[in-house]
Amino acid sequence: MSTTCQQKKGIPAQKSTAACFLRTKIQHYLQPLHQSLLDRIDKRLVATFSTLFSSILLLRNSKMGLLLSELGSYIAGYAHAPAGTKRISNLLRCKKWDASLIDDFFFKRTQERITQLLGAHKRPLLLWDDSRLEKPESWFVEGLCSVESSKAKRLTKIKKGFFKPPSARICVPGFQWTGVLLSALGEVPSVVQMSWWTTRGKYKEVGTNIMYRMLRKLQASLTQPVLHVLDRGYASAWTIEWILHFQQDFLLRWKKNHLLMHPQKGTRQTHLLARSCRPEGRKLLRDKERKTTKHVTVGWTLVTHPDFESTPLYLLVVRDRKNHQPPMYLLTSIAVDSVRDAWEMVHSYMHRWGIEQAFRAGKAELGMESPRLWLWENRLKLLGIVALVYDFLLFLLRSWPHWLPLFLKQWVPRTVNRHRTASVPIYRLRLAIANALIVDFALTQNSG
Repeated sequence: MSTTCQQKKGIPAQKSTAACFLRTKIQHYLQPLHQSLLDRIDKRLVATFSTLFSSILLLRNSKMGLLLSELGSYIAGYAHAPAGTKRISNLLRCKKWDASLIDDFFFKRTQERITQLLGAHKRPLLLWDDSRLEKPESWFVEGLCSVESSKAKRLTKIKKGFFKPPSARICVPGFQWTGVLLSALGEVPSVVQMSWWTTRGKYKEVGTNIMYRMLRKLQASLTQPVLHVLDRGYASAWTIEWILHFQQDFLLRWKKNHLLMHPQKGTRQTHLLARSCRPEGRKLLRDKERKTTKHVTVGWTLVTHPDFESTPLYLLVVRDRKNHQPPMYLLTSIAVDSVRDAWEMVHSYMHRWGIEQAFRAGKAELGMESPRLWLWENRLKLLGIVALVYDFLLFLLRSWPHWLPLFLKQWVPRTVNRHRTASVPIYRLRLAIANALIVDFALTQNSG
């Protein structure tokens, strides 16, 4: 026996307060960028830009999330999907604007937030790292280059009871990706720059030039230096040279076989210098990535780099007391005079995990590997809009931490206790936004 729910058509449906709030915040977030676009392109293309932003926010599919045909159906409705696709194509093909407009938008917001962090007596952290977008089935897309496949590395990892995988690395077509986030201890990060580049063809780029241009912009626009946090991939003399040249500070994870100079021991490899570095502080730390609790010690010593003997540096040695993992070596230009300073550097480096989460969210949640665009400039514009969506999600997490639990409870309720006590993942937030906006967004669809 079926039950029919009778609707009172005379009473208008109550609008969602959360949906109105989110639409207002989207307009407020994009307003500076809209003003810049109105000076360059037609206002109808600006309206398409805003609708495309909302469509990417709603369409959750890592395999087809950035296909123009799928996004077109969200913009104009499924009955007019070709019209919506054409509107997006006109926006991306327009020669009067490029992806540098989005980069300038990010940098202006970065300047404002750095000023706020310094006013709150917090040290700004610029988190650097590199990744790649893999397009293993593509051949003729503009800008493709050879990248090492992280998926193949993960899938061919040795597992007990299975055949031994290939030992050599596997390379596939794709694009290089350099990301920079701004954060501070205890703060939610924000996007500073997302750059996609290639090592081949007409748009060939050198990865070190991206850091050079960013450091030059920071020196020209800021009166105080910020701390650049970098992983072992940047452990080289040119990184230290450029950061010191532009009068910035750095915290760099150093490699154990690289040379450093000690006042008493001379020039030796890092792991040999670290043997006599006594622990000065001990602490019980939670490794949330590996879901373990560790007894960690930290010690430090004054060193110099062989190429920059006049610049004092500090080497921090972080050890696991149970020797479950090898020691971690951190090289910094910040003076370390106490145990408190040492732990601040350790936690600053651990905070670098935010950039790894950004890469994962970009590929797994926002579908950055799914676009099928032939031209390089059009691809950069679309990926730049996706970076705006990710920064907007971080903006919500950062600005309304007390409103979000109520919002998630209403739009993505969960019964498991872990979901109530764990930190809010950005994936669940995007699902809640999609549930809240999808009805109102369907009412505003039009074929242009």
